[in-house]
Amino acid sequence: MPPTIKAYTVNNNDDSFTIVLNSRLNREQHLKSYHHELTHIENGDYDRQCKDVDFVEIFAHGL
Repeated sequence: MPPTIKAYTVNNNDDSFTIVLNSRLNREQHLKSYHHELTHIENGDYDRQCKDVDFVEIFAHGL
């Protein structure tokens, strides 16, 4: 995974989620990235009709 991608989340067929962290990053960045992805899950961002990553980030962060 390129270092520009810190983490991503996979919405599994059984309605669970898998958070993938970039192994090139340190523990502190892993914790921040994990929290970021967990917040998306908790906010229901992966249940939205639009699955565009940029749109999800804009909507989630009010940009």
